[in-house]
Amino acid sequence: MIVALIAPALVQAFKKYIPADYVGLTGLGVSILLGVIAIAATNGFHGYGWGIVLTGVIGVAQAIYTLVNQAFSGKLSKDEASV
Repeated sequence: MIVALIAPALVQAFKKYIPADYVGLTGLGVSILLGVIAIAATNGFHGYGWGIVLTGVIGVAQAIYTLVNQAFSGKLSKDEASV
């Protein structure tokens, strides 16, 4: 769950260095990378497959980003932040 909170925060912190067309793709990539690291660090979450857990981490990260972006009226998007 912590990874789901960290991934969007990292993308926001470094968004000014990411080309506008790649912000969403970069966010997804960061979610995947951090998810794999978290799963490996916890020894694979016994009882579940990596794919299921990784999908959950990515889904939560993207959902949190979307909800926070909506709460700030879209100000987290690249177009709004670049003004």
